[in-house]
Amino acid sequence: MDEYLKIVLEQIRCRKARPYIRQELQDHMEEQIEANMHAGMDCESAEKAAVKDMGDPVETGISLDRIHKPQIAWKLLLIIALISVVGIMTHTMMTRHIDGGDAYTSGRYVMHVIVGIAVMTGVYFMDYTVLARSSKLIAAALLAVCLLTLLFGGIVNGTYCMMIGGRLISIQALMLFYVPVYGGVIYTYHGLGYRGLMKTVAWMVMPVLLVCRIPAMMTAGLMLISMLVMLTIAVWKDWFVVSKKKTLAGLWSIFIALPLVAFCGMYVGNVLDSYQKARIQAFVSGSGDVSYVTEMLRSFLTTNKLIGSSGADIPGSLPAFNADYILTYLSSTYGMIAAILVCCVLAALIAAVFGTAMKQKNQLGMIMGCGCGMVFLVSFLINILENLGALPPTATFLPFLSAGGSYLVVSYGLIGIVLSIYRYKNIYPRHVKVKMPRIKMTIKTENW
Repeated sequence: MDEYLKIVLEQIRCRKARPYIRQELQDHMEEQIEANMHAGMDCESAEKAAVKDMGDPVETGISLDRIHKPQIAWKLLLIIALISVVGIMTHTMMTRHIDGGDAYTSGRYVMHVIVGIAVMTGVYFMDYTVLARSSKLIAAALLAVCLLTLLFGGIVNGTYCMMIGGRLISIQALMLFYVPVYGGVIYTYHGLGYRGLMKTVAWMVMPVLLVCRIPAMMTAGLMLISMLVMLTIAVWKDWFVVSKKKTLAGLWSIFIALPLVAFCGMYVGNVLDSYQKARIQAFVSGSGDVSYVTEMLRSFLTTNKLIGSSGADIPGSLPAFNADYILTYLSSTYGMIAAILVCCVLAALIAAVFGTAMKQKNQLGMIMGCGCGMVFLVSFLINILENLGALPPTATFLPFLSAGGSYLVVSYGLIGIVLSIYRYKNIYPRHVKVKMPRIKMTIKTENW
């Protein structure tokens, strides 16, 4: 049997797949040997018969090699390429409305796209299980970076930033990487019951509280919803072996009620600044000078045409029109059809991400892919609602299209994780070991 397995594995080019293929074949052969022995064969004859039933080892190995090899998500790559081209074209056209047509702004966007693609490629070739094995360490590092930025970081345009490699990085954008990493954290507590569930809840709450202190309430809400959905999937699939209905009812009740209570406490207390309270009051009442952005967004909707410009001065009216309000710019400048088409392409990308995740045999890849998809989906919906005037002005972004290097690079990094998951979909089994082995140190003593 060992010789047969050796010849089969020699035909498998992907080294990562070999241990799993060997284990699967060995289990199958051992079951057949046991069946043969029950049929009256001796041990040696039973083993020879089982090996013979497996067929020629070279042909078997070649057949398995065709299946268990890295895959490329061509459909996903095509959509990403399309979105990248659309983004570059959009920001290039925007230059005529910025600084008298200076190409510097669009040049920065193109540079960030190039950096993002480089990050995406690097993450793609890095096995996603590596992230999972170090998930707690990476999560702790992100929490530490967020805390240090709050304590010692600088504020640029109302956003906490840190300096990495001579460039400012938005801590809000960087913390979005926590969501797929949280998938690895959940997976490490697989099968640990309520004790493991409580630990995953703690890992979920900590980053949300820190991001709330920035304050970046919309980002905190995005992270909370995304991680809560991931935890819901894990509970529903019996990862923790707990009462599913009671646990899910408790989780959603608590994490819907707590944010409302916390928000009310921040509003009544002295946590929120006066201008933030004024914005909330103006948005709720629909009046006041501080709601002028929301009022303008709503007024632009009434004048937009299906095709062609509405004549509205978007650059002169809206702050960050090339970032937060890029959909409003597109609909007012080129017609609502242009904005709808962009939304359709992004919706197709998000659907492809969830499709890639949910079709995964490997459960770790499934949960991490869902985390990436949730970041894209929630940010996409928040941005649309803000552009429609249904949400108050806040820090938001349209994945892959909004200006802002940090969010753009993070978007490409998240898609790199999804591509890596797809790459190894036919290599890893349903479950893989992600816990780091503990190193035991012993001290030997000798009697002199």
